[in-house]
Amino acid sequence: MPYVLGIDVAHTRTHAATRRRQADGWGAPEPVWLGEGSPAAATALFLDSEGYLLTGDAATHAGAGTPSRLLTGFHRRIGDDVPVFVAGERFSPESLTAVLVEGIAEHAGAQLGGAPRHLVITHPGDWGNYRRDLLRRALGESGFAAVTLVPSAIAALYAHVPEPGPGDQTAAVCEFGPDGVTVTLATMSGASGWVARTSTEGVAPAAAVSTAFALAHGISVAPDALAGIVFCGEPGPGVLPGRLPCPVFTGAQPALTAAFGASSLAVQRMSPPTRRDQPAAETTLLPRVESRPELTERPAPPPVEITPFELPEPEGPAKLLRRWRPLAAAAAVLAIGSSVLIAALTSHEATADKGTPPAHPASLSSCARPAGAAPTGEGHC
Repeated sequence: MPYVLGIDVAHTRTHAATRRRQADGWGAPEPVWLGEGSPAAATALFLDSEGYLLTGDAATHAGAGTPSRLLTGFHRRIGDDVPVFVAGERFSPESLTAVLVEGIAEHAGAQLGGAPRHLVITHPGDWGNYRRDLLRRALGESGFAAVTLVPSAIAALYAHVPEPGPGDQTAAVCEFGPDGVTVTLATMSGASGWVARTSTEGVAPAAAVSTAFALAHGISVAPDALAGIVFCGEPGPGVLPGRLPCPVFTGAQPALTAAFGASSLAVQRMSPPTRRDQPAAETTLLPRVESRPELTERPAPPPVEITPFELPEPEGPAKLLRRWRPLAAAAAVLAIGSSVLIAALTSHEATADKGTPPAHPASLSSCARPAGAAPTGEGHC
């Protein structure tokens, strides 16, 4: 049975969903059970002693005994110059992501029979063309001929508001994760599809809605004019707001929202345009991987300007001390010089008072002649 596959590759967990071709169209999104106890599986790989890579929860179980062979966080490292080293082997981050996707596609194919007609994979919202091209080439080398790459926030929008209506539309997405909430504002104009406009990361869960309204205010869109706010990820209990001036979308399993949206977007890529004068829906997507064009040029790093650091002006007693410091130093030098001069003068005066040393008194001896005695010619000594 023909089907499409959507894969949401998050930092720690990966979700997948399919939509099957039916007689009257495409069925509703269905989760692909990847983990042992939940639809999600760990975004991890493990290199065993024979050189094979295990994926998902099997990788984390094997890595519990040998952590040095466990690979995590490689999806976000795509585009880095430094490769991933494990057990003396060298891997590029994009090739590791391709292995993870290949394992999920094989798992889905074993359940549904055959490869998917189209594959949509999510990526972080801050990726540019260079990182997407790297992953696209790695997927092409793994045999995937029809792939679309889309930011996870855009995929979440296609789960609930794929076609909000005619005219320009604006919507927000709140992605709840372990490091806070990523709030993304997206716009749609006609048949151009959803396009991310701006986003902010690390938002506190309680401030997610107010941040979405602030981003909308930045482009002159009132809160009641939003097409909706989509909540996805893991919001946690008591986080979802109550009544808001715009529609709020959250599914029964918010963690699967981006995967459901990715599968719905895959259906759009399989379906022809509704009108001939309108192009097929496109967002910040990559074309299908039928060919292997040259990589786009790596973005140049931003210029670095070094500004000399200036100490702040001291206040209070420190300011007075800084002002009188040169005078204090001059006074100290003058005092030392005066002390040396006085010591020298005092030394000369003490030597002048002593004069010549007095003659020692004559001492009597047996060789001395008594006073008044006439010389006799004999010696007494």
